[in-house]
Amino acid sequence: MKQSSSKILNEVKYIENNLSTDSRGLFLKFYEKNLISDFQVSEVFYSSSVKNTIRGVHLQKKPNELKKIVTCIEGVVLDFFIDLRKESKTYGVYDSITLLDKTTSVYIPNGFGHGFSVLSDIATVMYIQDGDYNQEKEVGINPLSLDFNWKVETPIISERDSSLPEYSNF
Repeated sequence: MKQSSSKILNEVKYIENNLSTDSRGLFLKFYEKNLISDFQVSEVFYSSSVKNTIRGVHLQKKPNELKKIVTCIEGVVLDFFIDLRKESKTYGVYDSITLLDKTTSVYIPNGFGHGFSVLSDIATVMYIQDGDYNQEKEVGINPLSLDFNWKVETPIISERDSSLPEYSNF
């Protein structure tokens, strides 16, 4: 496994997954405990979404912050992350990466909002989290309030995500 950083936000890490294929199919190593030194798997989530879906932008407030590693197992997603740490020099700075078919994962540190849009007919995404999900501590931003091209035609967004505050009011 190899690791590199986002060109804009060096705390966000891109992980090239070890993928082997042969006549039987494939074998994928998408996590290794020494890859991110302070990351310990607490929970694993799996989502399946249709084209034009936007999920997020979410994060959890202190002291229940979450770090996560996100992998697109099937399909193609545009993965988005934004620094929402008020004290950070890069507060409000965002970047994105296209994740497809298990080849790359992205590490999202504490204090970063995260979301993605589905570019293929269907996409399956797996999240490995360091920390436990706590709905009462979850906050977010309406994804359509950001000056970001989600690359979808007609966005499909949950009622919960569309009712989140706009970025300017976060």
